[in-house]
Amino acid sequence: MNEKLILFGAGASYGSDRSNIPPLGSNLFSELSRFNPPGWGALPRKIVRVFEDDFEEGMVKMAEVNSHWMPVLQRAMAAYFFNFVPSPNNLYRQLANRIKNSNWKGACATLNYERLLELSLSNVGIRPVVGREPEEDYEIELVLPHGCCHIFCDSVRGTASGISFSGVGITTNGSVSVVAQPAQFQARINSDAFPPVMSYFEPTKRTNTGAGFIAGQRRRWSELAKMASVIAIIGIAVRSEDIHIWEPIRSSKATIVYCGGPRGAKTYRAWAEQESKISSSVVLEGYFAEELDRISNKLGLP
Repeated sequence: MNEKLILFGAGASYGSDRSNIPPLGSNLFSELSRFNPPGWGALPRKIVRVFEDDFEEGMVKMAEVNSHWMPVLQRAMAAYFFNFVPSPNNLYRQLANRIKNSNWKGACATLNYERLLELSLSNVGIRPVVGREPEEDYEIELVLPHGCCHIFCDSVRGTASGISFSGVGITTNGSVSVVAQPAQFQARINSDAFPPVMSYFEPTKRTNTGAGFIAGQRRRWSELAKMASVIAIIGIAVRSEDIHIWEPIRSSKATIVYCGGPRGAKTYRAWAEQESKISSSVVLEGYFAEELDRISNKLGLP
């Protein structure tokens, strides 16, 4: 049983290193526009203004204006996130070393589309396994409630130049595969009309591709949260409307260790008091780098 559980969000990745880190949501649109000028950088100004104010609301606006743009831009977003790799000093790498050295038996979950956590675990000799419990000492369960940039659904294929479909109301299901080699990934991103298995970055977190996989990962997150004695939440702002994430936390009997900086701590406290979770919460005021030792201590890591 995985009694210790860590959930990572965008703030964890943003604070994990000094360079080659993905932006927070407030800067994501500008970075995507620079990375992909023909797509993200060429959207009509009326949509751009919405994205600049709130990325998730920008996705809602795009769905209203032309939902066929969504799968195309989702593929470009996946290509963008694929490029991030952890340095030897990355906080994910430091935490992975602690996990390895202590033979820790917990589980990790991440809401992020990039691979920083997965690569950090792999780089120190830990094999992340998705969709099953670990079977070997060197394995750890990794849960992906929003998918990841390098997971593809193999049940439906179509050329990017030959198929156009809506990002709303269209889903695929079936077996999925991980495409980790850069050349193979680029070939798949460029040629396949269907984006990787990633929820859209919008309020409902809907999913075009591999919807069954995403649903299964969310069920697994809920199961692990129910079993956990300690849940560490790193770099995630409370958004209670994300029921698939926060309802399992609210219902859990675990001690919650929250790390999201001063502003995040204030918001979390308000939520925890409302949900009668404050007595079972340890709220840390600092960011990931400042609180790594205290987080590790609460998780039973050296």
